[in-house]
Amino acid sequence: MFWGSAVFSKVLHAIFLLFILVVFQSFFSEVVAIKGIRLDLAILVLVYIGLTEGPAQGVIFGFLIGLLLDIFTPQRLGLGALIKSLVGFTVGDFKDKLFLESSYSKGAIVFLSVLLNDLLYHLFSGGVTLFTFHTILYYSLPSAIYTSVVGILFFVIIEKKFSFRMNP
Repeated sequence: MFWGSAVFSKVLHAIFLLFILVVFQSFFSEVVAIKGIRLDLAILVLVYIGLTEGPAQGVIFGFLIGLLLDIFTPQRLGLGALIKSLVGFTVGDFKDKLFLESSYSKGAIVFLSVLLNDLLYHLFSGGVTLFTFHTILYYSLPSAIYTSVVGILFFVIIEKKFSFRMNP
């Protein structure tokens, strides 16, 4: 009975998703980068998990993906896990407090989440410097725009997929 349970299915789905995200962020993020602007797929999926599952799952998924991505930068091990946990909780907490029916509003949440993630990472790792503002302006802001545009497309596709299932 354990193999067919919904909980086991969700765990396997989460492990598969974590594996795909780590492989993408590690090896393929440069392929889809546009002039040095990277797609933050981990934040995009974290926002999706937080909005659909709630704050508890957002924290768990954020911690796991942050820790797995932190393995590649051991000098800051745990910082990404902490920040992504905070982002996952914040997004999951907004799930019931905001009107998020439109894909554009979900894209705005993705945009703000990428900026929050990058801002907190730079503040905790190096403090507030002129370099931090330069990095936010020239890398984080374009990355947030790029990720939110992809996020809007992602949410449109997900909504179309589920609308076809509901209307046979």
